[in-house]
Amino acid sequence: MPAVKRRPARRRGGSPSPPPPPPPFSRLEAIHRAHQSGVGLAPNTPPARSLLAGGLLFSGVAIAGAAFLGPQLYDVREATAVAMDVAASTVGMRVHAIEAPGLDPVRQDEIREIALPEGRRSMLAADPQDVKARVESLDWVARAEVQRLWPSTVRIEVVRREAMARWQENGMVTLVDAAGERVHEAGGVSSAGLPLLVGPGAGPAAEPILRALDNLPAVRDRLVALVRVGDRRFDARLQGGVTVMLPEEDPAAALQELEALQDAHRILDRALARIDLRLPHVMAVTPAASSALNGA
Repeated sequence: MPAVKRRPARRRGGSPSPPPPPPPFSRLEAIHRAHQSGVGLAPNTPPARSLLAGGLLFSGVAIAGAAFLGPQLYDVREATAVAMDVAASTVGMRVHAIEAPGLDPVRQDEIREIALPEGRRSMLAADPQDVKARVESLDWVARAEVQRLWPSTVRIEVVRREAMARWQENGMVTLVDAAGERVHEAGGVSSAGLPLLVGPGAGPAAEPILRALDNLPAVRDRLVALVRVGDRRFDARLQGGVTVMLPEEDPAAALQELEALQDAHRILDRALARIDLRLPHVMAVTPAASSALNGA
């Protein structure tokens, strides 16, 4: 039986499908042409991802080999991070701007210096949670929010700590917020009128008092200093030379009682040298020297 030659399958009602035309040039040539024409590749395009993946793979193999040959000379984790940073920067994922709007130039420079790990420059190194932790480690920063604006910008919104008192310790005076955390004074910010905390450990220990003062206007307006006594409790020095001896436990409650006594009996307007509030719900007063002599 003679061999039967098969003809190409025909589509109904038409001629055989023509083969697809060959591409005008190869994929690598397309990348080369795009580069020569000035058309950039976005970081998330397949060619860029391929280049990045290839660079990371090559770097990983090199690092693994180096670590195998000399494990004591290499920190593999750090070397891998550096290799990823270099590879990402090479394909256009380099940080060109770190924005910290609303801050003075000095504070912006502090943010830029600490935002990225030392020596890193890529967007991969600008992990938002890591940058947030780094920025919030600055003692004048209350909290920070971080955004990566691809392809090359990191934006950091900062809420600063508000100075509530001055802390004098070992001959130096710094500013602290309501939690007793140190705040570096920025240029042009005045500390006049802020109460003074005196003594080792006075800043953190004064937190309940500083927070309570928001609702104690009579005491707050007269407060000059909170002096740490024996690293156990505070004496509150008020205008007019009055010393209020506060208890170890719950000094804020004692000041609330003092505020109530001022509202009811104007006790802080009297000529007193000392008010002892160390015992709960018990107050002992010592008249000022001049009033004691006048009453004799």
